[in-house]
Amino acid sequence: MKDKYKLWVALSMIIVFGLGIAVGVFGDRAYLKKNSPKPGKRPEPFPTVEVMARELQLTPDQKARMKEVFRQSEARFEAFGKEIHSRLQELRNQLKTDVDNVLTPEQQKKMQEMMDSYMQQRKKASSDRRRQKDKDKDKDQMLPNEENKGERR
Repeated sequence: MKDKYKLWVALSMIIVFGLGIAVGVFGDRAYLKKNSPKPGKRPEPFPTVEVMARELQLTPDQKARMKEVFRQSEARFEAFGKEIHSRLQELRNQLKTDVDNVLTPEQQKKMQEMMDSYMQQRKKASSDRRRQKDKDKDKDQMLPNEENKGERR
């Protein structure tokens, strides 16, 4: 009789433990799915001109001027990005020169092979991410409306 009681207690504990795991796994998945942002559905980092026009009740003249302000800013941001890219390239070149001055010719050759291999891996990973992002975008997002194109910043 005591063995039967021990068996029921053991089975009950196993069942309760198993149910706890199942509830935890499914509850976690449901919670994460519910609260995670959908791909391509993240909020804009800055309101669009259309949102500002609606929320701030801009006049048509103000809206047109805001669009122009954003167009001009976009050009400045692009120029700044090119300047940063150029400066970073200078710094990378200086780093390579400094490193080469420390290494022997054989070590320099091996270092260049390491860097080439690393760059190939980065390019492959980047193209894989871009391909996956394009797949997700095609699946989850509609094409942008032509009248809103270029207005998001």
